Amino acid sequence: MALKLLHAHEPTRFADCTTPPTLFVSKVKRPSIASSTTVCQDSLVQLNLRNYPQGSTFTWQKGGTDIPNAADSVLVVRGNQSGTYHCIVRSPLCSLPIVSTPLVITTNSKPLVSISAGNPIGIPCKEGTIKLTSNSSGNGTLKYQWYFENQPIPSATSNVFDAIETGVYTLKVVDGFDCANVSGALTAITYTPPKADLSTSRAGFCKGEKVTLKATQGRTYLYRWLRDGQEISGIKDSISVAQTGTYTVKVTSPNGCTTESNQISVVQYDDPVVSITSPGNQICPGGTLVLKAQGKDLKTFEWKKEGKIAQSGVKSDFTVTQAGSYTVTVKDTNRCFSTSKSIDIELVTKIETTLTPIPNFCGTTSAPFRLTGTPTGGSFSGKGVMGDIFDPQLAGLGQHTVSYSVKGSVACMNGESRQDVIVSPPPQLDLGADKDLIKGGSIAFNADLGPDYRYEWSPSTGVSDIASPTPTMSPLKSTKYVVKAIGPSRCVATDSIYITVFTPLYIPDVFSPNKDGVNDTWEIKGLEDYPDAQISVYNRWGELIYHRHQVSLDSFDGNWNGNPLPIGVYTYHILTEPKGQVYRGFVNLLR
Repeated sequence: MALKLLHAHEPTRFADCTTPPTLFVSKVKRPSIASSTTVCQDSLVQLNLRNYPQGSTFTWQKGGTDIPNAADSVLVVRGNQSGTYHCIVRSPLCSLPIVSTPLVITTNSKPLVSISAGNPIGIPCKEGTIKLTSNSSGNGTLKYQWYFENQPIPSATSNVFDAIETGVYTLKVVDGFDCANVSGALTAITYTPPKADLSTSRAGFCKGEKVTLKATQGRTYLYRWLRDGQEISGIKDSISVAQTGTYTVKVTSPNGCTTESNQISVVQYDDPVVSITSPGNQICPGGTLVLKAQGKDLKTFEWKKEGKIAQSGVKSDFTVTQAGSYTVTVKDTNRCFSTSKSIDIELVTKIETTLTPIPNFCGTTSAPFRLTGTPTGGSFSGKGVMGDIFDPQLAGLGQHTVSYSVKGSVACMNGESRQDVIVSPPPQLDLGADKDLIKGGSIAFNADLGPDYRYEWSPSTGVSDIASPTPTMSPLKSTKYVVKAIGPSRCVATDSIYITVFTPLYIPDVFSPNKDGVNDTWEIKGLEDYPDAQISVYNRWGELIYHRHQVSLDSFDGNWNGNPLPIGVYTYHILTEPKGQVYRGFVNLLR
């Protein structure tokens, strides 16, 4: 026998030209999973040829007749092509064709399925049912599954079903050989109003996008969409909207019943706000710089260098190793996108360190100052420095040096900046003691602390110039004035003064209560400006013989307890108002 020489990589195989190849029935495209030789009408099985010589060609036959275009080792058979199948194998290693073992495929017909509907019962547009009945036949025990609008109805597995909703129903029937068939569609019109459930995958949309609202599906339903109570265009069971508002849909079924859905409020989401923070904008050869994306509710980050993607994912930071212009595009939890402003990173041989200017301080009680420097990540030092705070109280009066130092991974990323800070003594402002002022008069003040100060007087009433260090005061009533002087280094000095405004009194030193109509009473001029004035008169023994505490009361007429007082000199005490002017003196009583 002549032997065929095989290449080293080919397996050694000898032809068996006497043993018929076998046929194995499987599911289509799954040659290792066995299937029955009895198939349902319109279903498929696959015949797989096994145990044939290598390099063979194939001819499939059904009932002894060649099957056109069947020249492979597998053959797909439809369920309505029952018969006896075999394959003729021809191999260059065999002198005669080899015929496989035959295989008989048997076809079972599908069950016959039809459905019918009875008359509706119930209350129109409130509730009701229609009985649906199966008129089906098939092999063996039949199994049923009712469908509504192409969706299986849970637990609807008998040959009858009480339909509640108006719509399209079908019935799937499976016989004892697992052959299935589906009935034609039947539209059942019940008294039940239609369902109108409105839903959406998201309650808002981003700028330039739309959001889709979906209502209960029904091939027989009519739809009317509303936004904020006003009808809008749309007749299908879903609608895509790009306007904010409150949406509903009215669903009408063929029975004439209408149901309005639940409300869904649609909003437009704001685009996310994103910015890039960085320790600086300079990088040294061999150094790195970490950029961070800052924003609220950010979910994904796409970093770009010169417009080309450098990194994408859920990391909010990006490590820069090269100079260039960088941006980040973010998506937030609302699935809205935004792109930051660009940040330009410069390649330098030595970084520039800066310390943000620190103001001088006026006194040690001034508020502490927060220090900042670039690039960030450095440290501050100096008298009065705690972390990143300069406290003038800790520093004390005088001139102090504050330093900011940065240390990087390579030498050119090290740097230091310094700045002198002066804590000067606070100014002193003194307006002097409180003043008395005759009504209609004026008084000048000097609060001048130098040309670098500005001034604020309050209240402004009666002040010649509220911004002047040397105004003139002309109050019409007693007033407390406050001045604030604001100078360099945040120096502030304040003081106040109380000006008592009074009307001078004319107090007679003699009167004659002899009933001649002239000077019969002791009349004091100017008391009308002092309604709460108190007047007391005493005799030589210190006895109070007259007291008046209201202007409306009678003047002193020289009588005491209804009896005329003797001629003589009497002492008086006048208080114009609480904490006001006090007058003391003598008055002569003549007859």
